[in-house]
Amino acid sequence: MLPPEQFGLEHLTEYLGLKPDDISFRSDYTEPDSFRLKVVAKLMQKPLGMIDYAAGLKNAHVVAQPEIIAGILFQDLAVDGQSRRSRPYQPDIAEIQRAYNLYYTDVAFNQLLTKVAMYLDVVFPKSSEKSLALLSAEQRRFLKDEFKELIVISEEEEFLSVEAIDSLEKVEEGYSEQFVEFGAKIDKDPIVAAGIDCLRQLMLEVNNLRQSLKAGEVSAKKIVEGTGYLPDNADLESYLGKQSGWKISGPGNDYYSGDYRFIFDFGGDDVYDLSYDPDKPHGVIIIDLGGDDRYRAKTDFALGSGCFSVGLLVDLEGDDRYDAESFGLGSGYFGFGLLYDASGDDRYDGDTHVQGAGTFGIGLLIDEAGRDIYNGAVYCQGFGFVEGIGLIYDTDGSDSYYAGGKYKDILRYEDHYLSLSQGFGYGVRPWMSGGIGAIIDLKGNDSYYSDIFGQGASYWWSLGIIYDSSGNDNYQSFQYAQGSATHMALGILIDDYGSDVYFGKGLMHGCGHDYSCAVLLDRHGDDTYTAYDLSQGAGSANGVGALIDNEGGDRYFIKNPKNSQGYGNPRRDFGSIGLLIDLGGADQYSGNGRDNFYWRTASKWGGGMDIELIPHDSSEEKQ
Repeated sequence: MLPPEQFGLEHLTEYLGLKPDDISFRSDYTEPDSFRLKVVAKLMQKPLGMIDYAAGLKNAHVVAQPEIIAGILFQDLAVDGQSRRSRPYQPDIAEIQRAYNLYYTDVAFNQLLTKVAMYLDVVFPKSSEKSLALLSAEQRRFLKDEFKELIVISEEEEFLSVEAIDSLEKVEEGYSEQFVEFGAKIDKDPIVAAGIDCLRQLMLEVNNLRQSLKAGEVSAKKIVEGTGYLPDNADLESYLGKQSGWKISGPGNDYYSGDYRFIFDFGGDDVYDLSYDPDKPHGVIIIDLGGDDRYRAKTDFALGSGCFSVGLLVDLEGDDRYDAESFGLGSGYFGFGLLYDASGDDRYDGDTHVQGAGTFGIGLLIDEAGRDIYNGAVYCQGFGFVEGIGLIYDTDGSDSYYAGGKYKDILRYEDHYLSLSQGFGYGVRPWMSGGIGAIIDLKGNDSYYSDIFGQGASYWWSLGIIYDSSGNDNYQSFQYAQGSATHMALGILIDDYGSDVYFGKGLMHGCGHDYSCAVLLDRHGDDTYTAYDLSQGAGSANGVGALIDNEGGDRYFIKNPKNSQGYGNPRRDFGSIGLLIDLGGADQYSGNGRDNFYWRTASKWGGGMDIELIPHDSSEEKQ
């Protein structure tokens, strides 16, 4: 039996003289570039495949094994036409057998430290070198400075003249043109794969150690005591766990300040004031076993940030607070960045390229329990830039996501802000295809707030996803949101269960603009959709938009029915497609729709249907 949404798509497209396979885009509409992800290129040919792809992401994570979903995301980082994936640097026998003096007496703990040392001292730096081997020193500097400016916004831009803004845009266009000349030489695979391999090995070691601690087989206090002494004038660099940039602390309350390479903390309410120097890139691994901790970044690229390397931050217990600058909290910038928080009611604050953000790499934030708060300014909360994937995966709790409020959308509005976040994929038109940005949230009554661009949205050969599995959720945005795609891009918002509210101005609720496809799919619950215009199943400039609601007593409010609720404008030769599909429940409409009714709009291929396909499902009342 077909899934309800598939039945609805086939039924309504037939009514309009189409079929679902007509929803497709050819790759030669634009000049291809070398940064296009294979997943995005494939889905552009069959955009409705976004539904299954998003479901695959939802099912990809295994609790307490963050390396599983990281490995799956790595596979999706292949670029179109790529036939093989590069591996991390493989250390030779001499590097593997490097001898350290032992300070700690526990065999299992020394085994963990040995693996950490191998990755930090050998595998990470040499894998990063493999990734950037074909670049000159000047080109590497360009990545650190000029390329970063493509996604960094200054608050002072709000006060610039039109001429100054135009000049700034020309400078950034020049940066894009410069990067295109050598960007294809970058191979992100070695360093990203090295980070995932390290994560896989460390999680196994850490979980075994935790089990031994809980069983009373070992004592954290005794492990930290070690031998209890060091010889006079000892060379600490030769002692495993005592190297510079390393710190190992017991279950008390500890304070850390500076640029570290490795921290292992056995517990306590700790404070971390951490920094990072991108001029001297290196791997960072932080493992904290428990306590209500406070993590504070004193610079960019701190706290779960992989900047030209790998950054892993693993916190396994406690109600924690994370305060980042930019490029942190699960940020992969030409590398792999992970923040994994296993339990507690946590708060995450940051500015730009934070909270699951990837550029030429993977940025991953996984939170497995608790009522959490996510606050960011721009390009955050599941953001994928060029050859990047950014993902937040939150498994439980009623969570709040807020993105925006700092950098104004000065070219269009005086009182609205750019978000470009919350499951947002972004490329640089027309030079560089974008990546994949996603939020997966499994449980809880969640709130999503953004302004301009967000909530399952995308721009230029990229893919944006929100998949919320259950709960009575609240989606608030202004424009280009809630299943929206612009300029050869793909966007989808899926909500399985709960009575949800979707509100915004326009270009949302399933709106595809300019050879793009966007879908809003809500499967259960009594939902409310409110927008002004070009929303609720709207296709513009040869785009495709679909709003599909499978079940529940829903309300659809629209201010301008002329271009909404099943509207496809007739731009160019072959027009656009807009579909509104409701498959059950007693529904209310202001606009084109009507309960138990079919309709066409005054457009190219636009219309809607409201039928009773599915009997009321009482199971949704239990969600």
